[in-house]
Amino acid sequence: MKYRGIITPMVTPFNSDGSIDYDGTKILIEYLKGIGVSGLFPCGSTGLFPFLSTEEREKFVKFVIENADGLKVLAGIGSSSTQEAIKLGKSAMEAGADALVLMPTYYITPGQPEIQKHFSEFLNNVDKETFIYNIPQLCGVRIEIDTIRKIKEQYSQIVGVKESSADMRYFSRLMEFSGNDFSILQGQDDLLVPSMSIGADGGVCGLSNFSSAVVNAYNEYSEGSRSKASEIQVKQVDPLLHTLLGTTFPSGYYHAFYSKFSLNQGGYRPPMLEPSEEHKKKISAALNPE
Repeated sequence: MKYRGIITPMVTPFNSDGSIDYDGTKILIEYLKGIGVSGLFPCGSTGLFPFLSTEEREKFVKFVIENADGLKVLAGIGSSSTQEAIKLGKSAMEAGADALVLMPTYYITPGQPEIQKHFSEFLNNVDKETFIYNIPQLCGVRIEIDTIRKIKEQYSQIVGVKESSADMRYFSRLMEFSGNDFSILQGQDDLLVPSMSIGADGGVCGLSNFSSAVVNAYNEYSEGSRSKASEIQVKQVDPLLHTLLGTTFPSGYYHAFYSKFSLNQGGYRPPMLEPSEEHKKKISAALNPE
């Protein structure tokens, strides 16, 4: 199956005490349905999956699936442990996820043979459509093109790549894998339109948690209005993203989400810190330009 459009790497809403806010999660999902995203990606980097217990992750993914109402759900099952990734993958599959998203293990930095072993062990145990997730700035290692090729050729469950390195030369090389049943998704919002210009199928864009700009840019480009898509990219998407990244990732995203939906009791699970008052003002200005 081909996955296209904007898929939202969901924030995991928290209450002021740091517990998961499921009412806030419902608000988010309803908003995403309204702006026309193609899918939901719970427990990714923006969702702070390393800050959640295995049990919390399983429960949150199940909740998202139960409330998706027709939206595709790509469940993040990344872990520093292959065994835990398998457990999470089986749980998400049983809950009804449409696909899984797997990154390399992290902390103990793997080489390419270890990355291939991680994916092979997972795919030998979990028979479900799976995206390869390349995010070297957080994993500590890039998945090389040859490694992706080997995994793709060996396992039919591999249906795409979510690419978040921000390296357009690397991204352009991934396009050799694009096909009727294989999707290439850009994970950096400010590279969405440039990536679509070389054939990307869409993006996994964090700004869609509280802004329709990336969805609008995708739709304009898909409908042939490339100049309009580029204008939205440059004038709306890029300034908002750059403002959010002015504070430690992903705290700016959480403030923007809580502010958008007036969730005054929104929390920041430790060790995440709330943005400074000065930066909150900058984010508010970027969310509501004059």
